[in-house]
Amino acid sequence: MVLVTMYLTRMNFRSSIKSRIIIGFLAFSTLLTTLFAISSLSIRQYLHNEGIAQTFKDDLDSFMLRYSLDPTIINKEQISPNIEGIITTPSRLHLDLPANYADLNEGTHVLTEAGKTFIVAVNKRHSVNNQPVWGFVKNDISHMESSSATLYWVFTGMFFVFLLLAYILALFVSQRALKPLSKLASKLENQTTDTHLEPLAPHFHADEVGQVAKALDSYAQRLTDYVVRDKEFNADVSHELRTPLTVIRSTVELIKSNPKITEKELDRINRIERASKQSTELTETLLLLAREERKEQQSHERTQPGLIIRNIVDGFEPTLKLKPVTTKITENDWLQVKAPESVVSVVLSNLIGNAIKYTTEGTVHIILDKHSITVEDEGVGVTESELPKLFDRHYRVGKSNSKGSGLGLAIVKRLCDLYNWKIEIKRNKTTGLSATLTFD
Repeated sequence: MVLVTMYLTRMNFRSSIKSRIIIGFLAFSTLLTTLFAISSLSIRQYLHNEGIAQTFKDDLDSFMLRYSLDPTIINKEQISPNIEGIITTPSRLHLDLPANYADLNEGTHVLTEAGKTFIVAVNKRHSVNNQPVWGFVKNDISHMESSSATLYWVFTGMFFVFLLLAYILALFVSQRALKPLSKLASKLENQTTDTHLEPLAPHFHADEVGQVAKALDSYAQRLTDYVVRDKEFNADVSHELRTPLTVIRSTVELIKSNPKITEKELDRINRIERASKQSTELTETLLLLAREERKEQQSHERTQPGLIIRNIVDGFEPTLKLKPVTTKITENDWLQVKAPESVVSVVLSNLIGNAIKYTTEGTVHIILDKHSITVEDEGVGVTESELPKLFDRHYRVGKSNSKGSGLGLAIVKRLCDLYNWKIEIKRNKTTGLSATLTFD
């Protein structure tokens, strides 16, 4: 039983169906065995006492009837074999029996005297020579209490035996009952990410588990259809966007080759070229996110974030001219990343762009270390309660009046999860924030 208790304490009683079945079996067995033991002992005790009392009463009634007809039989017969029998009169009762016996009614009684228990049969309805005669039969049943105690111990032992058998039966029944459910869980765990999933319903009978398997098949098919449509849509959009972006890039190159182009016109064309490049990178990166695919650089090729950061800052030059905000780049160590340039560019563009957008006055400091990049701003900042929400889709800082969809940091977080990078944003010593991007 100790082993059973230790096993049960390790089980999750609130969620495990198996534990509920076992507990139900044990509770039912405990209740049934207890009720059976109590009723058996009670019925045994009642029948035993009642049987003995009735026998004594019948013997006494028969003897008293004969005695009333022939008083001489008292010298010839006993009231009941091996039982104490007393014939007395009301005036002599105190000499033969305790005085309280005079108050006993006809029938049988269970009395306790001097620590012993007696069954007493009483007959007061006969007379001899017109004098009332009372007959009493006493039997010591104290020995029955010790036998009852022994019986209690026997029932207690049987109770624990039945409880153990109930536990073993509960284990067997629960395993049999939960076998189809375990089989269903196993098949679900072995399903691959392939869009063509193996149907579950054919492996089960048309019972409750079979209905669950059929419902899961239907749900999986709907999800599969949705994923297939989504992948096809993303592929189509990516393909269609590449065509106009290619046209823009080729047109920009053609215009830049014109020797008569002015410096002002060249600056505008360069802005168009940077925007086209960013659009191409963003299209490629979003397609990777939609497919949840990691596109690694081949062989020893690496992306250098330092060069990307300078290009990003140059792209924000027109915005920086409109407010008293400066940028500072500090390279504490040479950093290179094993990831596509487009992915690194999208992540850094969002982090640096947010820092510039939310800083109305001050410096945006970009720090490159051996394995990380930190972007510090002196912007409006956020409260501690807002920090965990910054990566939520469509969430925008409450203090800001700037326009935006609130998707930039959500995209950054998804890309970091895809490439096992770590992104952390916290409040810095100024009013702004510090975003630290750590590469794996």
